[in-house]
Amino acid sequence: MSSSDAGPSVAPPAPRSVVYCSICTFPPEYCEFGPSSSKCRAWLQEAHPQLYARIWSEEAITSNLAALTTKQAEDLEKEAAKKEKKSEAKAEKEKKEKAASKIILTKAARTKRKATTSINGLHTFSPPLPALKVVAKGLSSRLATGASVSRSVQNPNVDEIVIQGDVADEVKQLIVSRTKPFHELPPESAGGVAAKNIVIEEEKKMAKKTAAAAAGGAAGEEAA
Repeated sequence: MSSSDAGPSVAPPAPRSVVYCSICTFPPEYCEFGPSSSKCRAWLQEAHPQLYARIWSEEAITSNLAALTTKQAEDLEKEAAKKEKKSEAKAEKEKKEKAASKIILTKAARTKRKATTSINGLHTFSPPLPALKVVAKGLSSRLATGASVSRSVQNPNVDEIVIQGDVADEVKQLIVSRTKPFHELPPESAGGVAAKNIVIEEEKKMAKKTAAAAAGGAAGEEAA
């Protein structure tokens, strides 16, 4: 059968444009079930006034509440306010906990005057970051040295990145400057990790060896 014998072609339906709330990510019709309905309303009124009028106009609200008793309507309003307050308190608590979190860069001495640098605490800021193996690979390429992921000795439930060499200062600078592989971390202004959240310390064994070497050197000088 030739193409001329075929029936008329049917145009595909046009894609439907759906609006999503920038506060709770729900469609605006479902914002009232989210944790921040009042903030959602304010955003919708500013960003999409016509849609706001359709959902939250006095007529629309009256129509939706027509089937409810006065007590039911009051209970719903109280429950929504309680839920929003609880959600805001939880978000504030998480914000404070993240602000107090630390990324610890630990320098440790190894055999034959070699050293390693371990990174602990990245899991606190990991949601914006890729997997630790990807970060380790990026650090290995950036610092031209070996890097791997292993279980933390201090916290067996958390993975850490171990880098060959004493590169704590370099790693700190990469994090603060958001240089790859840390380029996906949010800025400090948005609650991201700041320089004050990064701590550089030496492993106890390394500190003891350094102190012993210094004491031995001092003793030698006195004997001479």
